[in-house]
Amino acid sequence: MNQLITFDSAEILVAHKVDVTNLPLNEQIKKIFELAALTLKEDGLTMHDIIFIIAEMVDMHDRPIINEAQKTVWTQQEHFPCRIILQRGGFKAGAGLRLIFTATKAPHKQISSSKGQVPTGPFARSAVVGNRVYGSGVRAIIPGTQNKISNDIQECAHQCLRNLAINMEESGTSIKKAYSFVVYLTDLNNIAKVLEVFDEWGFSKSEVHLQFEYVDALNEYHDIEIACNAYI
Repeated sequence: MNQLITFDSAEILVAHKVDVTNLPLNEQIKKIFELAALTLKEDGLTMHDIIFIIAEMVDMHDRPIINEAQKTVWTQQEHFPCRIILQRGGFKAGAGLRLIFTATKAPHKQISSSKGQVPTGPFARSAVVGNRVYGSGVRAIIPGTQNKISNDIQECAHQCLRNLAINMEESGTSIKKAYSFVVYLTDLNNIAKVLEVFDEWGFSKSEVHLQFEYVDALNEYHDIEIACNAYI
C-alpha cells in the first residue's frame, strides 16, 4: 500500500478561511506552502514527503515565480517533487494558481537524471514509492538539442513517449509497465490522432488507463504533454 495523500491549495485556503486575493503571487504561494506544511503535520509528515505537485497557473508567464518559490522549500535536488505545470483558470479563494499536492507516508525516492529531456524547473523526473513509479509530465523535446521536435501532433506524441521511456528506465522500470497515462492537450480535437500513436506503441485503452485533459496552455506553449505511472 503506497499510502498516498492528495490535497489541493483551493481546499486548504477555504478550510483555513485565508483570502489571498490581494497578495502578489509569490506571497500567495508562500502562504499556500505554509498551509500545506500544517496539513501534512497533522499526519506526521513534512514538505519533503510531497512527491508530486500539479501547478495550475492562471498565467503561464508566472512560471518563474513558482520555480523560485519551490527552491525556497526544496533546496536539494534529491528532495524535488515531480511536477506538471499548466495554465488553467477558475480557482477558489482568489488565488493566481492552484497547487495539487501528493504526499506519501511510505519510503520514497525522487529520481533525477542527466539523460533525456532536461527539466526546466526544480522538479524530479519521477518518484519511486514501493513498487510504483510516478512520472512528471514530459513534452515533445529532443534530448540532444532540447528543442521541440515539430508542430505535428503525432510526432510530438511519439517524442513524449520516447522521453517517458527514458525516464522510466532511469527509474528502474520500463514504459511497457505503465498502467496509466494522462495526456494534456491544448486542443481536444487531437485526441484521435494521439490515440493512434498509443496504438502504435502497443497501449490499448482496455489495458491501460488513458486520461485526456484540456488545458489553456502548457510550458513553453507546447501543444501536448504526457505523464505516466508504472509498476516496477
